[in-house]
Amino acid sequence: MEFELRDKIDSQYRVTEKHLGGMSIVYIVLDEFSQRRFAVKTLKEALLEDRTAVARFAAEARTWMNLGRHDNIVEAIIYREIEGQPFLFLEYVEGTNLQSLIESERQLFPPQVVAFMQQTCAGMAYVHRARVGPGHEGVVHRDLKPANLMLTRGAVIKLTDFGLAKAQGMPGEHSDVGVGLGTYLYMPPEQLLDASSADRTSDVYSYGAAFYMALTGRAPIQGPNVGQLVRNIMNQEPARPSQLAPGIPPDLDELIMRCLAKQRADRFQSFDEIQAVLRTVEELVAAAHSGRDDVWRCRACAYLTTHSHRTCPICANAFARTGFPPPAATAEPAPTDAPEVAAPAPEASPEEEAVALLLQTAQSWTEKGDLQRAVNVLRQALALAPGHVAARHAFDEAVVELARRKPRAPGRSYNWPMFRGNITRTGYTPEVLVPPLQRRWQYRVGEWILASPVVANGIVYTAGHQNRPGQQGHLVALGAERGEVLWEHDTPHDVLLTPAIMGGNTLIVASHNWLAALDPRNGRPLWDFVAGTPITCSPAAWQNGVYFGTEDGTFYALHAQSGQRMWTFQAEMGIYSSPLIWEGRILFGAGDHRLHAVEQTNGRLAWEFMSAGEINSTPLFHRGRVYVASSDQRLYCLDYEGGRAVWEFATAGPINGSPAASQDLIYVGSRDRNLYAVAAETGARRWHFTAGDWVDSSPAVSGRTVYFGSHDGKLYAIEAEMGVLMWEYPVGQEVATSPAISGSKLFVGANDGNLYCFRAT
Repeated sequence: MEFELRDKIDSQYRVTEKHLGGMSIVYIVLDEFSQRRFAVKTLKEALLEDRTAVARFAAEARTWMNLGRHDNIVEAIIYREIEGQPFLFLEYVEGTNLQSLIESERQLFPPQVVAFMQQTCAGMAYVHRARVGPGHEGVVHRDLKPANLMLTRGAVIKLTDFGLAKAQGMPGEHSDVGVGLGTYLYMPPEQLLDASSADRTSDVYSYGAAFYMALTGRAPIQGPNVGQLVRNIMNQEPARPSQLAPGIPPDLDELIMRCLAKQRADRFQSFDEIQAVLRTVEELVAAAHSGRDDVWRCRACAYLTTHSHRTCPICANAFARTGFPPPAATAEPAPTDAPEVAAPAPEASPEEEAVALLLQTAQSWTEKGDLQRAVNVLRQALALAPGHVAARHAFDEAVVELARRKPRAPGRSYNWPMFRGNITRTGYTPEVLVPPLQRRWQYRVGEWILASPVVANGIVYTAGHQNRPGQQGHLVALGAERGEVLWEHDTPHDVLLTPAIMGGNTLIVASHNWLAALDPRNGRPLWDFVAGTPITCSPAAWQNGVYFGTEDGTFYALHAQSGQRMWTFQAEMGIYSSPLIWEGRILFGAGDHRLHAVEQTNGRLAWEFMSAGEINSTPLFHRGRVYVASSDQRLYCLDYEGGRAVWEFATAGPINGSPAASQDLIYVGSRDRNLYAVAAETGARRWHFTAGDWVDSSPAVSGRTVYFGSHDGKLYAIEAEMGVLMWEYPVGQEVATSPAISGSKLFVGANDGNLYCFRAT
């Protein structure tokens, strides 16, 4: 459960503050027994039934508590479950954080930044050495950024938030390979490509990025959206800090730039190394600013700044204007008279010999052109020796080259032959189309388009409305590569429904009460069928059958080769949901508020589920369950065998689009302007993205990107795991259709009458 101000946790800890995060809540509580304050972290209520989220939270608590005490770390005190809810009690830090200071001052006073750098170094050096379990020495933070550097009232840095931390050398058990975690602005290239490979030098990069921001007021690498930012981090070199802020001597410049090196082997290999360099840098920075009379010093915490605050932003005490003192005397260098004696080379350990053999194997696979096998072998080498510089360097180079080759490789092109892509209606393609995208071509089909495009064998099929007496529908086949017209037909009535392609040799099209089978190569008719009332759902074609429903509630099964009727099923009201077909059953929704499951062979009812509103959404099958949305503003999860409700998820508006699925998440849009990501297992909300207007478009999922349109006239690309906007394209008119992805391209129709084709830049 969630607590409000003045509530008590476990009848003892009174809530005085409440801070919401992405997945967690942090309460500041007063222990009424000891009168001490604690920060208490727990999961949001919606995630308490999500086993993955709870396991991730427990792993964070275990790692954090095993770190123990250090002056520059927020201490994790105890982990407790209270009435089944996990709570992590933390040291309460009364003060602020580095991010807030940067937002207040933009560029901090360099001597003060160096002092913060030294304290952070001390904390990170301890974290990287800490024993957190048998055989595991050191923890990789993986989310080092200004917001996670707390500042006490005494201006002491304390590291916090170990939610993404992992023991050095251990795989990230809750991190998907290839998924970037943490905050993108502070993440090194290797963590963007493979989060599980992050090591000590990855934290060194984040450290450099955080203090680059403190010195200059801007991140080292920037981008207009996440997709472009990731590309820039991979390929661009940042400007030197001294180019953006005055008073930064070359040695501090060099320290920051070395932390930000693209290759891990070129960075500092430990925070102990950075500390040693900082001792010299501190004197040089102090010398560069000595004699200044525009510096203010806090009377209590001694915070230094050139900004004239009314009170100290750290401890709220008064400032005094003071000249910056001259640098301290340089320490005497250590005597160098003693001759250097070369130490004997240590014998290679069994681990080192194994790593050397793995490196040779990886090199062999690389020379043969099989980079994926090389990456797998190098991953084994890093598991044996996480600090091995040559292995890390080879791994980074192989992963980057593999990522660069994938977009250029022709690969396999997957067809998108019907609404939502396939008979399970998941809206998912194994093709990975990474934003940002660029418009390849567009073709004006008519006045507006409501039918979603389908793609097969390099041809895209779509239809639209045209204002011509007696010829209101326009069906067209276009070359997917250039958008040239291969053939086109006018129809007496609108073509509002998505066609279906069967076996690459039959195109099924519905218009009014007429269903036709056409040759997809030239549009010539093969057979047709006339229903008693208008056809109201996009047809599905599978094996030897064509399936669709009509306005009077009749559901038809026709023979695919002849168009002969095989059987019908009668619902009480019109059928607007395109059917899902799986393992001998056909599922479809209707205006009678029911989801019907009928036998594919004879149309007999197997089971039905009743919602509180019309079901216009197409159901999807994913990992043994059925997911369907209703105009009652809910997404339902049902047991496939009997139609029993497992969970339901409520939105704030009707749902007209169909859900999509990928791995453990279900995505669905609502008329409340949001696209939601919901845990497939529990129905807990993972995230939501708010568009400019309602979302009727059914999303499509490619790799780690969710594509959808909105009534606000934009096509969106959202990062699938965290809900971050990666790219958007302003079409100008509503995008109500579902995107189709095939042949490394995305196709979508809009209410301006155009079919758009996009490809990766």
